[in-house]
Amino acid sequence: MRRAFVVARTEYLRAVRTKGFIIGVLFMPVLMSGGYVASRISEHAADNSDRHFAVVDPGGRVWPELQLESQRRDTLGVNNSGIWSTDEPREQVSPRFVPELYEPAPGEDPVVRLSDRVRREELFGFIVVGTDVLAVPGPGGDRDLHWHTNTPTYDALPHWIAGVVNDLARSTRFAGAGIDRNLVATLSEPVGLRTMGLARKTAGGEVQQASESSEAVTKGVPLVLSMMLFILVMSTAPALLNTVLEEKMQKIAEVLVATVDPFDLLLGKLLATTGVALTLSVIYLGAGLIFAHLTGALSPSILAAITPATLAWYALFQVLALLSYGAMYAAIGAACSEIQDAQNLMGPLMLMTMVPIFFLVPVLNSPDSPLSRVLSLIPTATPILMMMRVSAPPGPEWWELVLAVVITSSFALACIWAGGRIFRIGVLAQGQAPSWRRLWSWVRAG
Repeated sequence: MRRAFVVARTEYLRAVRTKGFIIGVLFMPVLMSGGYVASRISEHAADNSDRHFAVVDPGGRVWPELQLESQRRDTLGVNNSGIWSTDEPREQVSPRFVPELYEPAPGEDPVVRLSDRVRREELFGFIVVGTDVLAVPGPGGDRDLHWHTNTPTYDALPHWIAGVVNDLARSTRFAGAGIDRNLVATLSEPVGLRTMGLARKTAGGEVQQASESSEAVTKGVPLVLSMMLFILVMSTAPALLNTVLEEKMQKIAEVLVATVDPFDLLLGKLLATTGVALTLSVIYLGAGLIFAHLTGALSPSILAAITPATLAWYALFQVLALLSYGAMYAAIGAACSEIQDAQNLMGPLMLMTMVPIFFLVPVLNSPDSPLSRVLSLIPTATPILMMMRVSAPPGPEWWELVLAVVITSSFALACIWAGGRIFRIGVLAQGQAPSWRRLWSWVRAG
């Protein structure tokens, strides 16, 4: 073990002292904030030019409402939060919708004429209103709106038109039935739903009232922790394959195994990789929590959900995942002599690593279902899915956690044992490309 720790210390220091590690540490926050920065840039650089559109309204009942609502929209304006307001300074954050009424000549096809105007960019598009669009639904009649444009990906304008026409249709239908629409809106107001926790009685006999649950706590925290664990495993464990393969191709491994037992070399590399991943976790989680405490960027309920116990489980599951997958990736790297051979063997292993991600949402929606319990006890998926269940209320039973730790620890030890046997033979083997059958024979004979 002394030699394994020497290898681990050397590999760890070599990894964290490189420029690539420092750049990677700084790149992750930049990558995570890139979406927000891009949205802000695109918001200020958006095309807010006027959208001119024509209205073909044979019945003449929709055009006045569209014209009125367009003027109202331009007069009131929309502030940055998207709320209609006259008290705040106006700032144009979206294009103006400028309608014009088109009355076709007798025998003229308005669709062809207006389509030519759209191609010439005189219009952004045009809407053809059905003659019975305001009538009570029933058999027969033309009740559709037909939106014609050369830019179908921009849907803000047709959605606005559809909203105006639907509001007008409801008002017309209510009026025709002798019903006050305002009364219907009042009576149809939905009942609010607040998700609450559970009340409990303290040791002193006092009742502690239930508090309101937050999706940011019940769903956001489990997703962030699980995805962060997955990302760090995927960014460090496969890198171990490249390191071992590079040392073997450059004949460095032959020098190393002359002074260090192959198993000690493998174990040292696993410990170093685990240390690097834990270092990244401390940097990201620690910096994020400190920033949130100092700036108030996260609500107190979210910070309260990230307890020391949750962080301890995160560290344990990350260590078990890295030892398991790291041993497998290192074994493949030692068994191969070329990158192409390693890529052929990495496919099944990469798929095994990715499978837990496919079940994140089902487990989050039903953390105590039989499917979630079974999936979280499969050793290749336990670190990610059990981390999800630990941080999502109500949490797993204590026996599930004990069983998960026992199963995953045993699996990690088995991976290290099998990987050590493959590593012992493969690190010096040359020639024929290895197969899964050959690797199994090495495990048996190693």
